Amino acid sequence: MNKRYLPIGMVCGLLVLVLVGNFARQAPSNELPVRVRLENKGGSVIFTHIRHVQYVQTMGKDCMVCHHDTPATKATPLPCGTCHAPEFNAIFTNGHQKALPKTTCTQCHHAELGTVKYDHEAHANGYASACTDCHHGPEIEAEPQSCKNCHGATTEGTTRTLRQAVHERCQSCHGDMYDQKLAGCSSCHNFLPGTAEAKQPACVSCHYESDAIPLPTRMDSFHGQCMECHAQAGKGPFGDKSCKRCHTR
Repeated sequence: MNKRYLPIGMVCGLLVLVLVGNFARQAPSNELPVRVRLENKGGSVIFTHIRHVQYVQTMGKDCMVCHHDTPATKATPLPCGTCHAPEFNAIFTNGHQKALPKTTCTQCHHAELGTVKYDHEAHANGYASACTDCHHGPEIEAEPQSCKNCHGATTEGTTRTLRQAVHERCQSCHGDMYDQKLAGCSSCHNFLPGTAEAKQPACVSCHYESDAIPLPTRMDSFHGQCMECHAQAGKGPFGDKSCKRCHTR
């Protein structure tokens, strides 16, 4: 009796191994995923990738509707999680430089700091009423000198960094430029186009109001990108009361 069922058992076992192997096998890099499981504390999201691809194609558009990669990577769009981390912490800071191709550096590091457009003669002979409008008085420096003689790249005791000191002093007169936020930076700074080869400035070099990386987290990027598209289309999940249409417990 047992011998009669042995071939059947062997065939069934072989089929199980094949199925397990197929599930474990990674899809080739050029193969579009059918569904993507997004783990989330609010309940996992099963994202039907292939359905969205088909919908975008019917509109005569391409993958860049959702993936905003550089033209160099347009043929193979990067997964959203490649750039948008669940949390921007030390792990992301240390690891993303090796994980991302150089062609994507300028997606976040979008400019290289150039020279500063500062006319000292114009300030001394026209804009300022006295040297102490910009420089410290004789109680700190006997004669006006270059700011970088005392202010360096890092704070030393109560001495501010060069960036902090100059920005605070300039803001006392040029408040209108600072009210424009980043748009007002070009009034003084010459920004060069970011390149993969150039040494990119730290985020806080320009985004100095916060130490946080000015890039949405993975959850915020998905919510913003997905809900905006669904809201424009007027169908599908969007709005604060549609969480359960994507998230499953």
